[in-house]
Parts: sequence; C-alpha cells; structure tokens
Amino acid sequence: MTYLMINIGNFHPVLVHLPIGILIFAFILEIYQRLKPDQNIGGVIKLAIGFGVLSALASIGTGLLLESNGAYDEELLFRHKWMAISLTAVTIILFFAKEAKQAVLAKLYFPLFILANVMLTLAGHWGGSMTHGEDFLTKDTSKAKKSIEDVDKALVYNDIVQPIFDAKCVSCHNTKKTEGKLLLTSQAEILKGGDSGSILDSTETRPPMLVHRIALPMEDEEHMPPKGKVQLTPNEVALLNWWIANNNCFDCITADLERNKRVQGFLNDLEEDTSTRAVLARQLEPAPDVWLNTVLANGISILSLKEESPLYMVNLSNKKTLSKNSFELLNDYAENIVEMNLGNSNFHDSLATEIRSFKNLTKLQLHNTGITDEALEFTEDLTLLESLNLYGTQVTNTVMDRLRQLPNLTDLYIWQTSITNDAIHTFKTDKVATTVHEIDDDIFGETELLPPTIIADSYFIMDSLTVEMSYPFEDTQMFYTLDGSVPDTTSLVYTQPIVLKDRATIKAITYKTGWGKSDVVSSDFKKSTLNYDKVALNKLPNEKYAAQGGTTLVDLKRGSNNFVDGNWLGYEGTHFNATFALAEKQDISSVSVGALSVPGSWIFFPVGFKVSVSDDGKRFTHLHTVDLGPLPPTSTISSKFFDIEFPKTTAKYVRVEVKSVLENPSWHQNPGGKSWLFVDEIVIN
Repeated sequence: MTYLMINIGNFHPVLVHLPIGILIFAFILEIYQRLKPDQNIGGVIKLAIGFGVLSALASIGTGLLLESNGAYDEELLFRHKWMAISLTAVTIILFFAKEAKQAVLAKLYFPLFILANVMLTLAGHWGGSMTHGEDFLTKDTSKAKKSIEDVDKALVYNDIVQPIFDAKCVSCHNTKKTEGKLLLTSQAEILKGGDSGSILDSTETRPPMLVHRIALPMEDEEHMPPKGKVQLTPNEVALLNWWIANNNCFDCITADLERNKRVQGFLNDLEEDTSTRAVLARQLEPAPDVWLNTVLANGISILSLKEESPLYMVNLSNKKTLSKNSFELLNDYAENIVEMNLGNSNFHDSLATEIRSFKNLTKLQLHNTGITDEALEFTEDLTLLESLNLYGTQVTNTVMDRLRQLPNLTDLYIWQTSITNDAIHTFKTDKVATTVHEIDDDIFGETELLPPTIIADSYFIMDSLTVEMSYPFEDTQMFYTLDGSVPDTTSLVYTQPIVLKDRATIKAITYKTGWGKSDVVSSDFKKSTLNYDKVALNKLPNEKYAAQGGTTLVDLKRGSNNFVDGNWLGYEGTHFNATFALAEKQDISSVSVGALSVPGSWIFFPVGFKVSVSDDGKRFTHLHTVDLGPLPPTSTISSKFFDIEFPKTTAKYVRVEVKSVLENPSWHQNPGGKSWLFVDEIVIN
C-alpha cells in the first residue's frame, strides 16, 4: 500500500505546475481587465481561479503521499507543505471573493490575489530547493568547473570522482533531498551508505551497488541516475568503475593507480590547458578565409598556430615599408592575433600606438628596431604579454618601471640596449617570475647571430636567376654553399649576387669574430624548362586547400610555410597522385616534389614516392620508388623539396605518387589522428 501511495505521489512534480501556470494566467487577466474596464472577462478569471483551486488540491494530495518516502529535508518540507496548504486556502477565498457582493470580500479580493502570487513564489522556491538544492535559483552557473592541468597529479576522488557525483547524482542525494537515505556529498557520507547498505562493498556474487545500479537498463526502476535525469556518459561510467576496481581510494593520486589504455584516454580528456593562449582559443572564433587571404595578398605573413585554431601569428620582420596602413587591415581581427614579429623592420615610435589594438598579444618581437622608451607606453594595454624582445633597441632604464606593470611577463630580451646592470638587477629582484635574457644567457650566446636573408625573385630557374643575401649589421661575414652541404668559415664568402643557371641548394650562415656562427638558412632553387599540356589529379584535394587544382603544381609559385596561403594542395588521410602530360616527349631524369610540415596542425612530410612514365597516358611503366621510412619527432614548421633521381628515360606522361603517413605518428601529441599531406610545386627535369 505504501509503495502504491508513493507511486501516486510521484505525480506531484507534474501536477504542481498546473496551479502555478493557471494562477499566474488568472492574475495577468485580472491586470488586463483593470487596465481595460470595458473588457468583461470576470467570468473567465473566476473560472481560471476555480481550476487553480482544483489543481492546487490535487497537488497537495499527491505531495502529502510523496512526503512519506522521507527523502526530503524536514525543514524545507515543512515550509513548502504549509505554504502550499495556506496558498490553497487563500485561493479558495479568492474564488468566492471574485464578484462577491459583500463589501469586505470585494475589498480583500485584489490584495489577496497579490498575496497568493507571493505565496505561490515562496512555495515554488522551497519546492525547488528540496529537489534541486537551496541555491538552485541563486547559484552562479557560469562559474568554471575545477580544471585539471596534469591528470597524473590529480586526486582521484576529489578531482575526478566527486565532480561526477556533483554533476549527475547529488541533486537527489544531498542534505536537503536524500533519496534512499543516501548522501553523495562527502567521503564520510559515501562510506556510510544508505537504506540499502554500502554502495562500495562487493561480495563474491554481487558487485558494488554503485557499479550494479549504473549498469542496469534504463527501463529498470533501480537504474541510476533514474530515467529522466541527465545520465552518466560512457567516460564517467568507465572512470567510476576504474575507481571502484582500485579499492575506491579517497586519498590517492592518478599516477598511483593502474589503468588500461582506454581509461588513460578518458583521463587525458579531463586535462584542460589553462594557458593564456588556450583560454583565448576557447573564447574566439577563427577569422574567415576571405580576411586571411586578403592579409596574405597584401604581403603580410599570417599563420594559424595550429589546424582550426582561431589564434594567429603575424610576421612583419625585415619589412622596411611599414606604415599605419600595414596595421589597419589587421585590426578587423586584432583579438585573434597573439604573436607579432616586427624585428629588423622600420617599426618606430610613431607607429607604436598601432599596437594598442592587439590586446591579446602574448609574444611581441621588436628586436633591432628604432624604438625608444616612448614607444613602450602602449604596453599598459598588453596585460597578457608573456614574451617581449627589445634586443638591439634604444630603450633605457626608464622603461623598466613600465615593464614591471606587465602581470604575465615571463621572458624579457634586453641585450645590446642602454639598460644598465643595476637596473636589470633591481628588475630581477622585483619580478622574480620574469626571466631576463641578456649577455650571459644562452639565447644571446656566441651562436645567436641571426642567419642571413636569401633574396630572389623566384625559386625557379628558366634561363638564369640572380640570388642576393643580406644582413642588417655591418662587420659580419656571410658564408654559403651551393650543393646543400653545411657551410662553415671555409666555405664561399658572399661578396656579390650569385647567378644560378642550374638547380642548387643554397645554405648560408653569418659569422662575426667573438660571436661565432649563426644557424643555417637554406633555400632550394629548381631548374624548370619543361612545358605541360595538362596536370590531372587522381583525387581532388580538400575543398579548403584546393588552390588552383593541378595548375598549382606547375605555376612556379612556391608555397610558403603558411598552409592557408592559397598555394598548397591539402589531402587529409590519403595519398597523393598526379599525372603530368608534357607538351612533347622529353628526356627526364629527376622529379622534385615540394611539401610542407606543420606537425602542430597535423601536417607532415611525405614518407615515400613512386614515379611511373608512359608514352600514351594509358599504360604506365614503374620507374622508381623511394621509401623514406618513419618520420622523426619534430615540431618545426618547414617546407622543402624532395628530389627523386633515376636513370634518364624518355616520356610523354609522368605519374607522381606521394605517400602520406596517413595518421599522426606515435610521437605526436594526438597519435593516430588523421593527418594531412600538403603538396605544392612539382618540377620535372
């Protein structure tokens, strides 16, 4: 009988909404009639109040049955029950007071109606508090959940298990509503269990009740969470089972517990990058391709930090024609730009105010520019700035006070400035979280000379091509090689422009006595004299990276390190295959394939090549295969030509197959993900 009563009582949450809606609707009609007395709707209002009385009585009846299960906080239950009973009594009086002839009732009618709405609000609030918790109306739902930065150091119960309980279980098992006398709000209450005993203990024939209940079919009355509530995800179920299997420890960290690959994957999903860039990436949307292409078309290098990231790095280094117009185009999506390189450019004090718009900059490079202390007034707006390079500028001690105000500054480069050692020492004392890179640091050691800049009108040689090299400082020497070997101080010395008539790989360094050698810079130049009738792609590239189709491969426009520059063909999770129809039969002995590597964006160099030839375009003869083997671990962004050489042969058609790694390598941060292959210029000689 009690079970039947509770089942009938379960209709209370359904019925309780009827008097709420009906009485509020009746009150709105009453206000409307008072504003427009000519509208005779008194009978409708009285009918609505009558239905409100009946639904309130039904709600009270089912509520009295439901309270017998004892799952609710007694104080809240007392308030809710007696406020609802009082509301029903007032509503009955309200029904008879509507259109009453007695003066007393007529005068009480509208004040009673207002009182009824107040009581309705209180009864509803206390009822909601019993079901959802006392703060269900006032709690801050925007408050961020606790973040786990390193899951191996996370407390298993505090950081993983209890948050699952809080999200999916505590609404029915809290101090104000205790279904089955079970509380899931603390370690002590969980260990205590409920009416059915412990939820953690198991026997030889029965698993722990927690495991058993969440594994039951949804239709089973004992399934938890009950049908209609937000259910546990497969990840959450797996993590709870993992915790139980490890003796449901309350004080261990994740690293202490054994777990299989599946559980490790779920644990990894809990980690949240809380770095400035990661937070910005979650808040912002990617800039449209139209804007990115416009920026690139204006000679500004802009690169997404990784595939689908809304954050960008802008490179304006070595530009000597910067003006305010150079920054205006970037202002449309200034909040998306987190890194800007202005090094070795003509950036100066009068342009410094343009940087104020880029409030989300985390890294700014101003090395070897003409700025002074005055220029750095803009830094007060760059509160997210983490790295600032002032190497080789005209700043003085005056700027240090301003730099102290940057709350997130972690790296400061100030070598070859007028800032004194005393000022640097004081700054280091005040800003212990900031690393000041100066003459004693490795970053500005002997090998910190920048490499030279290799300048040419093209990367492709039709007849001959002039190549120049430049370096912004005097008293340095540039050494280079033409055969791809690593240069040193015994290599060719650059004294005048280099004229190339055949393919070459120029590698160059700068050298200065007392400084040592710079890193090596390299550029490939390819001889291109053949004409093509057609280039046919076996598979179309991804529509986002389709460029000009097959023509892209022979347009003599080299793709940059920016994979959205419109000069690359991008293929996801598949190999590349193209057939080149030469204008006429030719003797050929090599094929050079241009490819891109951006590991952070899941773009990798090829792992192999296959070249076949034909006279009629139908029957192809295999000519040469190259297998490069597994890709070595790297995070470097780079593009290069892969040269495939074979014995000279005559052909009209050449088929080039480029092998993709297909999936991210095991050393990648997302191993097994579908990887990308980006191909640009293919040169046949």
